[in-house]
Amino acid sequence: MICPKCHAEYFEKIKQCGDCIVDLVDASSIDLPIPEMTWVPLKPIHGSIYAEMIIEILNKEEIPHYAKNDWSSAALSTGGTELVNNIVRIFVPKNFQEKADHLFKNIYGE
Repeated sequence: MICPKCHAEYFEKIKQCGDCIVDLVDASSIDLPIPEMTWVPLKPIHGSIYAEMIIEILNKEEIPHYAKNDWSSAALSTGGTELVNNIVRIFVPKNFQEKADHLFKNIYGE
């Protein structure tokens, strides 16, 4: 459920927005504006296992992201940490960059 005025999200059992005092509507019944985001890359990651670890932490911290594999590992369905030139790039919105960089350094180092 979502407030049609302020776009705050609520659980299904709640029927009225606590801030706006208006009835909530089903989220799929209104067109929400899609915010414009500037995506910035984190440092390249050598090895898909490390990338998966970082992606798991980004998911846990609810940081939007997407990852791009290099062509050879994506096309050939190869994996592992020891493949030559197996590079994964992870992109996050610019306003999450500082937090994502901090998490990245905790896992992958400088």
